[in-house]
Amino acid sequence: MSKIAYSGAILEVCMRKLVFYPEIVGFIEEEKEQFPSFKVQYVFNSPPKLIMLDEDGQAKDTVRIDNWKRERMRQFLREKVKPISPK
Repeated sequence: MSKIAYSGAILEVCMRKLVFYPEIVGFIEEEKEQFPSFKVQYVFNSPPKLIMLDEDGQAKDTVRIDNWKRERMRQFLREKVKPISPK
């Protein structure tokens, strides 16, 4: 059985709170493009969390990432999100 379990991920975070999470800001600005099935969604007053999506694009799991470093985010997405196959 493969470790990869999700078809995509959404980072949900409050734009006003981003100032408190420089590691997450760095990931969004510099590394987001490495993950085509990864999106950022700004929701007022939301703590930073990854919403993991199933094959139908529905939320399957939620993971709080308040204290995660960029490397941890990158590693988690590589392990848990299926790469998009070329069409």
